[in-house]
Amino acid sequence: MNISYSFTVPESLAVISLVALILFLAVWLLMFLDVFRKILARHRQKKRAMNTENTFNEKKR
Repeated sequence: MNISYSFTVPESLAVISLVALILFLAVWLLMFLDVFRKILARHRQKKRAMNTENTFNEKKR
């Protein structure tokens, strides 16, 4: 049984486009997660700064 199949041009373009889309979405997801992590870290840092500022003011009194 000899099975020989070669991709046609539209099928090849579809496969290449699908792979490119998957790679694009993977990179976009990683960038989104990185930005989200940085936003959360900045928020935690501000919260921590406010807490230390409040404790400093209470100790001063």
